Amino acid sequence: MAEAEDAYHIRLEAHTLLANRAADQSEKIEEQFRTNGRAALKIGQQLEMAEAKKRQCDQASLLIRQWWMMENLAEQEEMSAEVLQVDEEVRGVIPSSSCRMDPLFTLPENSLEAARALKALRTVVKSRGNSASGALLDPVSRHRFDVTSKLIQRTSVALESRLINSFSEIYVGGGTYDFSSPDGATRPGRLNWLELRNLAMALSHFDGGRGLHKRYVQMVVTSRFPELFHGANDSDNDSDEDDDHLDMDSMRQKLSNLFHRVCEVCTAEFQLIANVFASPSTLGKGGDAIYDVSSLSDAIPFQVARALLQRVISDPRNGLQARINDLLDSIDRRGDFDAGTKKLDTFVVIHEKAAGLFTMLKESAQSMLLTASKGGITEEKSLEEYQAASEDNARAVASLVQFLTTQEMSLSSSHRRGYLNLELRLLHHECCYCLDRTGAKLVMPKRGDKSNVNRHNTLMGGTAGLATYEAPAMPLDKQHLKKGGFQGLLGGPLKQSVLRQPLMHATDSLARARLMFGVGQGGVGDVDSTARVITGIFSQMCTFYGDSFLFPIIEVLGDLLDTNPPSAPPSLPFDESSPAPDLGVDGSFWVGIERIHSAAKAFDRELWAEQRNGSERVWEILVATGSHTSLTLAKDQRMGFFQELEERGETAILRALDTLSTHIQWLLVAGGEHMASAGNRLLNKDKNQGPYAIPAGSSLDNANSPAVKSLTFCLRAQFVHIQAALTPQSLSAFWTALSMRLYDILVARLLQHYYVSMVGAVNLSRDVEALRSVAMLAGTDHEHWDMLRELLTLYMTPPNALKTILVGPEGDANSGKGLFGQAGKDQALVFMSRRVDYRVKVNQVLKKTTWAVELLEDLGVPDPTDFTVNIAMYSAQSLRNRRMKIN
Repeated sequence: MAEAEDAYHIRLEAHTLLANRAADQSEKIEEQFRTNGRAALKIGQQLEMAEAKKRQCDQASLLIRQWWMMENLAEQEEMSAEVLQVDEEVRGVIPSSSCRMDPLFTLPENSLEAARALKALRTVVKSRGNSASGALLDPVSRHRFDVTSKLIQRTSVALESRLINSFSEIYVGGGTYDFSSPDGATRPGRLNWLELRNLAMALSHFDGGRGLHKRYVQMVVTSRFPELFHGANDSDNDSDEDDDHLDMDSMRQKLSNLFHRVCEVCTAEFQLIANVFASPSTLGKGGDAIYDVSSLSDAIPFQVARALLQRVISDPRNGLQARINDLLDSIDRRGDFDAGTKKLDTFVVIHEKAAGLFTMLKESAQSMLLTASKGGITEEKSLEEYQAASEDNARAVASLVQFLTTQEMSLSSSHRRGYLNLELRLLHHECCYCLDRTGAKLVMPKRGDKSNVNRHNTLMGGTAGLATYEAPAMPLDKQHLKKGGFQGLLGGPLKQSVLRQPLMHATDSLARARLMFGVGQGGVGDVDSTARVITGIFSQMCTFYGDSFLFPIIEVLGDLLDTNPPSAPPSLPFDESSPAPDLGVDGSFWVGIERIHSAAKAFDRELWAEQRNGSERVWEILVATGSHTSLTLAKDQRMGFFQELEERGETAILRALDTLSTHIQWLLVAGGEHMASAGNRLLNKDKNQGPYAIPAGSSLDNANSPAVKSLTFCLRAQFVHIQAALTPQSLSAFWTALSMRLYDILVARLLQHYYVSMVGAVNLSRDVEALRSVAMLAGTDHEHWDMLRELLTLYMTPPNALKTILVGPEGDANSGKGLFGQAGKDQALVFMSRRVDYRVKVNQVLKKTTWAVELLEDLGVPDPTDFTVNIAMYSAQSLRNRRMKIN
């Protein structure tokens, strides 16, 4: 073990020495590298500077030689007085062997070098304006300089013309676009885009290639878009012939084909532009120019693409915008509302197709022009250079997409303005025409009436600069409606089809507005404009459907009711096998109320449609836009419409209630008393005591009096119409009010004019039961009839038992029992005072009977009938108030 341990320590020391020696050597090598590396770096930098200076010297030497060459040619031309045929020599008209100019400018293969040389020479010519250089020239030198600069300019013009013509010949020659590989450009039937790229590179030295860009755009629009730039005159002639036969399907197909053609051509040309007009970069391979499509920092391809798009879309004579305007103008020349409807559909079709076109153009610009930059990192390009070029390319693409967005907004904004004005105008026209077809008359708006206009402007809120049409308020002529009566209303404005038509037109308008302005979801569309336009359409419909349509009809329905009953008493009893009399309220009145109620519900269901997902109505669209202001304004408008409709409806129904009340009184009072006076019942000798003062011993052959029997027959028939027209809540409130009115009429007549005998009390009790049965057909509060039933016992009880009925068995008037406790002292005594035997006539003077005087003295209460009796204190409402106070 000791020997092994010693051997291990020896090896460990040896390895330690070896490692220390290696570390020392590494430090020495690193120090030498640092020292020698700095020197090498300085040497490399000096060599680069020397190389740059050498290139500058070579370029200066070449420029001087080229200047001397051009100066020599200019002097020869001046001395020989023979004009140098620059244009012919450069274009190759004169054989090269006979040319006086240098082959650099006459041979096509030297086009790029010639373009560079001429650019440099033009730079020298421009530098003459420098005061330092101009001061060094004497008159002779200045003359030579001017002659040479003119020759350089002539040569530049000739060379640029030759290059542009060569580019045009190759492009017009046509061929399939194949950018898969450089070899594909030279195959038969293919467009030689490599040659086009070389020509474009040479032409880029002439004012940045502006002349080529203009020529290229002109060639594209003339050769690729004959529909736009060659068919304008033909289309003008055709439009005059087709004005009367505008086929929407044909127009839609024509626009679809045109927009598809524009997208197809632009997509292909974007590829050509990206490969032909790309910027070169010389990356040190023998000085040759390498065309790098991914280096688009100067955005020349995007400038060309933008110029092409601007010419196709915005050309003042033949662009898409101009041709669309011509189409719309051709529709306007017809001048009728049918043409307006077609124009409205045309707006939607154009917007739909244009939106699709611009979407495809943006996708094409992004995919085709960005694809060229996806070549990756190559041996000649570093990561930093690639990233910088990609970022510049992305910015250029974003600029082009923004330009397309601007063009789309410019195209759509004018169409949207025209669409909105026309939409609102035609919506108002169609709604008014629905009423006009029924034979109704509309009241023309008063001049200077701005109330409706101001409200409309507030709701529209200045729709993003859109000039909006302001529909005038044109209500139905109420006087004309009254002439037609109920049947004229039901057969005219209140027909179901007439009530639906405006809502159908409004839903169509909402659908078109969604297509024109978008719905704001996913960033699509102008949400503010969408919200304001939808609110404006809804506001206009609220104004029309309310102020112009339903509100006048409701007022006419109420005005048609005559609250004054006939002056002659009715002939009783009515024949129940025949239709019941309407008591002044025709059944058509309730049918009209029901149709108006249904129309209001349909208005809310078809236009507002709250919480109905997928309905694409006002509420859903405004919620999708996220515009709380517009949603609030629309809610206020909707609430105002229904509040006004409810108030006017209540007014008409209250008038119906008043009419029923007056006719009930006419039937009960005039009819009943007329029957009594005619001898249908045996009356007391004093005929002024009323129909219930029947002498003792008289026979009761009928269950009810003829007036009550006829009245219940009429009320039950009326109830059927009312129940069909009103909601359960409204029916309950209306019938309860009618029940109270009926009670008040009967009680007031009883307490003021009628006297009741014990025999007549039986008949009165039967009549009250019949009326109570009718009153309880609907409603919940009918306790006044129960109280009346209790009070009728005062007429059926003999005088000696009245005290018990009035105050209870204890005989205490303050015990709160009996009728004193239920109905009150005054009411019980007033009802008791209508007994036939309560007063007797002595010497033509009515005096209380003995039992009445003794009863009052025994109870210790005064007789309220000794003073003026306020009948209103004994109405059904007073009973209800007293009951509520007790409870």
